Amino acid sequence: ESTPAVTASDEIPSIAVPMEEDLAEASHQHAPQRKFRGGFRTSICDIFRDPHRRTDCCAVACCGVLSSDRSRYLLTGKRPPPLWMRVLMYLLIPALFIAAMNYFTVDVPVGDEGETQKAVRAELFWPFIAYMIILVTYRFVKNQRFRKDILKKLYEERSRERGEEVDPSHLNMFLHRQSLDTRRAHCCASSCFTHDYDFVDETGMISRDSMEGDGPPDEDMCTRLWDCLSRTFWCCGCWCQCCGFCALAQEEREVNRLTGHVQHKIDYLTFQPYSEYYPSINYLRDNQIRSPWKHLSSISDLSGALLKNVAAVLVVLVIFALSKIDSNFTWENMIVLFLTFGQAFFIEWLVHWMWNLFDLSFDAVVKYFACGFLLITPLALIFEMVVSTLSSIIVLVLATLVIASDSVLADELASDPKKGMQQLMVNHPGLFILIQFINAYFVAALVEETVKYFGYRMVVTPDLIPRGTSMTTLTNSNHLEEVEAVNGNPKTSKSIGSGITVAMVSVALGFACCENLIYIFVYSPPSLEVEVSTLLARSFFPVHPLCAAIQSIGVCKRDLEGDQRFGLGRIIFPAILLHGTFDFVLMLAAYFQQVGNIKEGNDEDGKAAQDDDSSEDLASQLPALIIGLVLVITGYAYYVVQSRAQTQRLVAMDSAA
Repeated sequence: ESTPAVTASDEIPSIAVPMEEDLAEASHQHAPQRKFRGGFRTSICDIFRDPHRRTDCCAVACCGVLSSDRSRYLLTGKRPPPLWMRVLMYLLIPALFIAAMNYFTVDVPVGDEGETQKAVRAELFWPFIAYMIILVTYRFVKNQRFRKDILKKLYEERSRERGEEVDPSHLNMFLHRQSLDTRRAHCCASSCFTHDYDFVDETGMISRDSMEGDGPPDEDMCTRLWDCLSRTFWCCGCWCQCCGFCALAQEEREVNRLTGHVQHKIDYLTFQPYSEYYPSINYLRDNQIRSPWKHLSSISDLSGALLKNVAAVLVVLVIFALSKIDSNFTWENMIVLFLTFGQAFFIEWLVHWMWNLFDLSFDAVVKYFACGFLLITPLALIFEMVVSTLSSIIVLVLATLVIASDSVLADELASDPKKGMQQLMVNHPGLFILIQFINAYFVAALVEETVKYFGYRMVVTPDLIPRGTSMTTLTNSNHLEEVEAVNGNPKTSKSIGSGITVAMVSVALGFACCENLIYIFVYSPPSLEVEVSTLLARSFFPVHPLCAAIQSIGVCKRDLEGDQRFGLGRIIFPAILLHGTFDFVLMLAAYFQQVGNIKEGNDEDGKAAQDDDSSEDLASQLPALIIGLVLVITGYAYYVVQSRAQTQRLVAMDSAA
């Protein structure tokens, strides 16, 4: 049956499928019909509903720069500017402006008593503002032009499907109608649809554009909660987006479809085809070669660039430490930094090289670790800040109610705020236990486990082609031989499951390594003893890789065993429970220790330092450390039991196949 002709008056060219009576009835009953408001009819809000929607993760990471670069390369063949130019434009020049404004300050008189304060020079401040406006405008215009290129490609594709030539006047009319969407798509604050919908147009046809995966996923508790939240903050069927993330994800999905899903055959940043490096990796796997040098020499250009840049940064830090420019970062601190990396690399060596070397390539491990270190950590910090701000509002309301009901406490806070806060901590433990609960389970565990899962989803390597992407959808029949050559001999389900576990643990190790560096060198005071003790404490409890391994059980159930009941909620819930309980125990111990110090009168400034007894502090923290150790052992035992049972099921699947 032929596709009906679609004129230029249609809102957007899309692939239309004849809608039969049963499909029409189901669509009207279950899928809300919305008027098209522009864009590509897809929403980033379904990131928590559809496990196949990895493009949304990539659009959020690194402000969408990596996603935008690859989409532009796939559609137009244009490579992004070199890294040094971007570092110069977006980092060095703004940093120089800020340093100059801090250095060349002027004293401005304040009041009538001759007091002065430092002020920024206007001749530096306004050029800095102008430069930042130029950068934002440049990026905005560049994204607008690319979105218009995609719309042109979509229109041309529809015209080819109808067997018609592209009419320039009709094309211009179509682009003019889409001009509002083109302008607003990449604004700092705009809107997109709350969910992906099937849109019924005037011709009675149902459009299924930009869909990834095999169909709508089964809902679980997490997706239902997200539905409730998204319906709370939507207006006119739209959801607010920030900095064009939704538009970038929409564009990547459309470009993937227009280019025949070539995105599953090239790397980010370098755009190197898998066919250039993966055959050598397959050769090592098929022949069980364990030579470290051969595995290192077979990696992709992207992994090679990552390793070279890490080596260069470490060399610079060594020179900086030896120069003794900063007394707070000496050679001893550099050794602590090496030990921090060494702890993560040791676990990676055990999990990958010793136990699962041929289930996931060394090249893929480098990419997953780098994703956790470079991309996931900033995302976690940003989202934790947002969730912490929201939770602080809730706690502030509750604290206000508590203070309003206690007049003595209110007077104490008015006269001596510090003394009043101490009394609040001692007399109202329920409020502070609630604060620790929110911080442990929502600010820390929920955010970090979620971003680690999406960190795994961001990376696509030839070792683990995502589920829902078959060989026939990767390319057309003329390129099947190339795809088979890239993927090599088929791997067993057991091997793929082990590879998924190694990949998720690698992301978690990268994230944990960066988090440890932040705790050691940023949050801790500049003391070598404190840095070493912080490293030992955080290395003794490898919660992040353990939780990632537990998550991999659910991912394998969904992607390998085909159990679609395992959505995002079921996958991350056991990890959140373990991670949140571990943090909650440590936070409660710290709270009760502080309350004890207040009751004993040891919480005053100066006195605490004089009366501090490290042995007593260790004795008070020992129960929490023991409970934390028990939780880690329990989590490991849970993973071992679940992993062995799953391995038996996967082996049975391989035998049946």
